[in-house]
Amino acid sequence: MEKGASSEVMAKEHGWHGDLEKNREASSSNSEVKETGKIENENIRDPEDSEKKGENNHTVPFYKLFSFADPSDVFLMILGSVGALANGAALPLMTVLFGNLIQSFGGAKDIHDVVHRVSKVSLEFVYLAAGSGVASFLQVACWMVTGERQATRIRNLYLKTILRQEIAFFDMETSTGEVVGRMSGDTVLIQDAMGEKVGKFIQLTSTFFGAL
Repeated sequence: MEKGASSEVMAKEHGWHGDLEKNREASSSNSEVKETGKIENENIRDPEDSEKKGENNHTVPFYKLFSFADPSDVFLMILGSVGALANGAALPLMTVLFGNLIQSFGGAKDIHDVVHRVSKVSLEFVYLAAGSGVASFLQVACWMVTGERQATRIRNLYLKTILRQEIAFFDMETSTGEVVGRMSGDTVLIQDAMGEKVGKFIQLTSTFFGAL
């Protein structure tokens, strides 16, 4: 009787252990299925989200960056462009003066004529240096000032537009960190694009065509 009772107890225990193992395997398989389902859903959603983000990214022509310029900015841009053109033409003019300096040695009659011609060319170098310094200052100062002014105006208008949005906009479309990042990062990039780099481009273009 004792052996039979003990065997029954052992059988029940084995049965319970088997049920527990089956339940564990079933739960683990269910969790794996859920995890794979989540991963598949995420993989399915990612392209849609990327497509939506791609649709929200619009490119604009370069001249559209200057849409927020006022008359003072237009004056500064014109003055900075003139300075950049003059600064770019200074390098080709300097090579011309070097040629005149070399010719002054060969075409002089005597030592006094050489001194006179060299002094004249040297004075022209001084005038060129002074003009190049003024042109460089106008180029850098005007373009930096107008770039800062327009970037500040864009930043203020962006902030006003964000403040007019509803609360749901910050939950669905954007977040507070994204707004701050755009105000601090994107406006700096815009300022660089329509500031000193424009003057540098005009200067190099003037140097290229002046050297021809």
